[in-house]
Order: sequence, then structure tokens, then C-alpha cells
Amino acid sequence: MRFVADRMLGKLAKVLRILGFDTIYSNRVDFEELLCIGRREKRIVLTRNTLIRNKGGKYAFLFIHDDDHKAQFEEVRTRLNLNIDPAGAFTRCILCNNELKKIKREDVEGDVPDYVFQTHRDFSSCAKCKRIFWKGSHYENMRHDTRFM
Repeated sequence: MRFVADRMLGKLAKVLRILGFDTIYSNRVDFEELLCIGRREKRIVLTRNTLIRNKGGKYAFLFIHDDDHKAQFEEVRTRLNLNIDPAGAFTRCILCNNELKKIKREDVEGDVPDYVFQTHRDFSSCAKCKRIFWKGSHYENMRHDTRFM
């Protein structure tokens, strides 16, 4: 499943990206553009905007009721019967949604904190925004949280 999330759902978009779901998000895109992206790219529009209810069946959308991003995720997971593939988790950039590529440990020396370099073996990077990722405490916390895996 592919998503586009409105500006009120930034934390939810981040969770979906962490779990490997292709999720477009920008707090600079207006609502009409969001709907166009959803329709053009065949994405489910995730929104808290009540005006979408007036759009009827023209768009594939899910209205999110809760304010808390964990409850929002549970709502998406339950209502869309979302299957989470642990192998897909941590494969997307949480900032720009690009797919991450594995990189050699020696290629990140000097680009990550010394402690991280000394204690981690596996690294990935985003070709678009150049960020480097590793499986730190956030990875372990989510891996053990039954809501996400």
C-alpha cells in the first residue's frame, strides 16, 4: 500500500516510512495538491481534514480521527487491514521517503559519531538527502513494540 499524508499527520507518515510503506508527506503541500497526488499516483490519502468528506467517492482516502500518532497508526492498521512485513521495516528514509541502500561500514567512518561507528556494523544511506542510518535504540524499541511488528 502507498500513502500520501496531509500536513496534520507528519508523525504518522514517519511511522509508516519506518515500517517500509511508501508515504509521501510535506507540510508545504496544500490540500488540493495532496488529493491530486493521491489520485495521480493511486495512493490512499490519509487526512484529518473534514472537508474531504464532501469529495465523496472521487478519492481513495482514510479520515484519521485520533490526535496521537500511535493511535493514528493503529487506526490505519486496523481499518486497512495493514500487513506489516518486518523485512520491509527500516528500508525508507524517514525524511524524504526514498528507498535506503546498504553501504559499507568503512564508507561511513568520519560521517557518523565515533561511538556509533565502533558499536554498529550495518549502515544504510539515502541517495536523495545523503543521511546515514543505523539500527540504534529506536530500532530495538520498535522491534519489540507489538503494535509495529
